[in-house]
Amino acid sequence: MGLGAIVVIGVEDEASCSTASQEASALLSQPLACFDVLGRSVAGRVIERFVRADVDVVSLLVLDGSCIVKPRFVGFKNVDVQIVSDVYAAICEKLKDYSRDGIEHAFVASANAYQETDLLDLFYFHRESRQAATRSVDCQGPLNLWVVDCSKADCSKARPSDCQNLLAQAQTSSASYFIREYVKRLMHPRDLRQFASDVLRGCCSVRPPGQEIKRGIWIDEGAEVHRRARIVAPAYIGRASNIMEDTLITRFSNIEKDCCVDYGTVVENSSILQNTHIGICLDVCHAVASGNMLLSLGRNVVVEISDPSILRANGAAWKSAPAKDRKRANNGTLFSRRKLKQQAVSELQPVAGSAPEPCGLEPNPIQG
Repeated sequence: MGLGAIVVIGVEDEASCSTASQEASALLSQPLACFDVLGRSVAGRVIERFVRADVDVVSLLVLDGSCIVKPRFVGFKNVDVQIVSDVYAAICEKLKDYSRDGIEHAFVASANAYQETDLLDLFYFHRESRQAATRSVDCQGPLNLWVVDCSKADCSKARPSDCQNLLAQAQTSSASYFIREYVKRLMHPRDLRQFASDVLRGCCSVRPPGQEIKRGIWIDEGAEVHRRARIVAPAYIGRASNIMEDTLITRFSNIEKDCCVDYGTVVENSSILQNTHIGICLDVCHAVASGNMLLSLGRNVVVEISDPSILRANGAAWKSAPAKDRKRANNGTLFSRRKLKQQAVSELQPVAGSAPEPCGLEPNPIQG
């Protein structure tokens, strides 16, 4: 008996509010499921759970223009990736392919939600209920996770509208599968922050990658932490990130891959998403930062920082640096750490005879 899985990226949950969607699009260039949280994206974790459940084939359907498909999405031999313009048409075609290949049942899931339920138990529940489709629910309501019986759904002759109606009808069917285990929906950037906090608190089965150098402090491969930096557990430092001297990383913070937290900066209860450079002597508290965009969770507002010495995408420094210095950096020198610090410090020096202008962010209160 064959078993397949279809995972969709780029389609928002209908229950998400427009305000959340606007804030997500303003802060992030890709769907929430595509961003790393403690070294791995939620989409990657959803796919991995299907692979580990011994599903015969996993089909990843990515809405055109919504996401950059990362190599680790296709790191398993039984995962195929397809860029699509119409999700329901693509699901219909995949179900037809499954039916022709002898796959009798298929999971259909959105990557916008991570759930830790027993997938095989869900499959057995669906088979015993004798329904064409079974939808999962939790204490907050329906989830975008179904099991579809390809033979009963007559997928070999189905149209896109038929597949859409089938999935919609599963919500009102007599038997839904209730998930009691951990579930995290991604409807707003703050959900990335909450998911990271849940992992660091041990609320789910996910564990951060890398080496746990002290209890609750994970340092991933290639990360550099200055000996004068302070990290308070629990916290995570991602691959190839730089934590410079006199910095403080604390209270369930996660610094994702290829980031830099510069001299004297405090990161408290915040998520610094991949390829982000935080400037010197700043406080980043209860926030999500990505490139030059900052979401304040306390004020629920997204701010674009135009000053690259405060906040920027980490790749901007390499583009503006002279070619000879970039070459030296690639050969192992610490150009970005030395030159950028010297440049930032010189820019903050007051001009003789004039009062310094306020920076707009509070200085680090722990200095001295």
